[in-house]
Parts: sequence; structure tokens; C-alpha cells
Amino acid sequence: MTARWQMMLIVLLYLSGCGMEEAEEADSESEEATEEVTAEVEEAPAEDSKTQEAPVATEPITPESIIDAVEARSEAHVNYFLHTRVSMEYQDETQVTETKEWFHREGDKDFVRREVQTGDMPVQYYVSDGEESWQYQEGDSVAYVSDVMRGGDMMARPSGLIGNRLRSYQETHETALGEQVEIAGHDGHHITFTPKEGGTAAPALTEMDVYVNIENGLILKEVMMLDGQQMVYELVDFNGEVEHSADRYEFDVPDDVEIIDMSVPENDEDLDSL
Repeated sequence: MTARWQMMLIVLLYLSGCGMEEAEEADSESEEATEEVTAEVEEAPAEDSKTQEAPVATEPITPESIIDAVEARSEAHVNYFLHTRVSMEYQDETQVTETKEWFHREGDKDFVRREVQTGDMPVQYYVSDGEESWQYQEGDSVAYVSDVMRGGDMMARPSGLIGNRLRSYQETHETALGEQVEIAGHDGHHITFTPKEGGTAAPALTEMDVYVNIENGLILKEVMMLDGQQMVYELVDFNGEVEHSADRYEFDVPDDVEIIDMSVPENDEDLDSL
């Protein structure tokens, strides 16, 4: 596999839910996740009849503690708008893919609308109202509809996959902390990932720089190199309190477009009896 195809595969993984594995259901306790990495303040015992307070014992911030906090916060998102950009440089060419996503959770239903555009190519739509999932590319003569269970990775909640993504990096890379920076109006912790010696990371994959925001559980920016090709993922905009609109998650099929139903058929009683 050439380096260019390897990089394109990585970009595809970003677009298919921003992770390499499907997300697990968010735990109900995630809403209680701590937004900052701090330690409890203990009171010092009285000394010479005078009460003195001990200095605050702050535990050191580590890549692991930051990833824990980001993962917990990201899984708590139930209503948001997310705009991201992935830029892939190859020789003298740069390919840019922008993704706009709206997500809302209501009871056991996940509402998703994702619009993906690469360069000047037609927009790809992935829309789900919690019951049906639609996939359509602008200008195509067919649109695909399926039940939610067959919606695929493009219907997954990317914010809920951030933890999986960072954990997968930890399996093949050593981590270290860099300086804090501000990106797209958010404070970011800089974590560097360096391939482990004798690890299973792709041979051509070198050091990665990832900037994460604990408060909102976001990856603000990510830079990786693969055989001289650079890929940059970056946050453009985020709104964690977007107003919910059911109409946003309904897909209007253009006229003269054929609809192909990919839903799982109901069980056939005759087949069940065999």
C-alpha cells in the first residue's frame, strides 16, 4: 500500500466517526465527570493552639489524566454542533475535507446530521432521525435508507469516539506533555505521541501532535506525518448548546432520485421454524 493510500485511509477513519472502533454507550455517570484535573485540599492539624491550613497538594497533570478527563467529558455531549477540517498534503497538492455535524440525544434516540465535502466535490449527506438513516451524495441518482442499526460508522457520534481514538494512539506510542495553547478560542493541552520502539505503529508513521480541550472534551488539532505527507485535523467551530430542531434531522429526497432500502428485513416465520 502506498503512503498516499495509507494517508487517505486515515482520513476516511476520521470521517467515519473520528475513531478506529465503534463507541460504547456513554455511562450515566459521565455527567459527573470532573472538568479539571485537581486534588482535594486537606486541612492541616492545629499547631500551638493556632489553626493553620496546609498548602494545596496538586497532583501533577499527566497525559493519562488529561485523556481520562477528555474522554469522560466528550461522552457527556447530548446536543451540539461540530465543524471540523482535515487537510492532507501530498507533494504539491493539498486536499481539504470539511465536516459539519449536528447531534441531539432524546431518550434512547440519537439524531445525527453530517455534511461532508472534499474540495469542490459534491456534498455527502448522512442523516438520521433515530429511526431511519439516510445516505446521499449531491447530484447522485440514488439515495440509500436503512434502519438505524444498519446506519454504519458515519452515523456514530464522533465526540463519543474521541476516547477510543486517543487510547488507540497510546497502545503504539509514548506520550509527553507540551505547552498549553489556545486554538479556535479554546484552551488546549498539547500531547505528543512518539512511536514505541518495537511497537506496532505503521513504520512510516512518525510523531503526532494532539491538542485537546478538557472543558468540552474536544480534540482541537492533530498533526501527523506519514512518509513525508502531512495530515492536519482541526476544530473550526463548536457549540455545545445548539437549539434542537427535529426538521434538521429529516432528509428531503430530491425529485427523480431512486430510493434504495437497505434495512434489515423482518424475520420470516417460515425461516424461523426451520
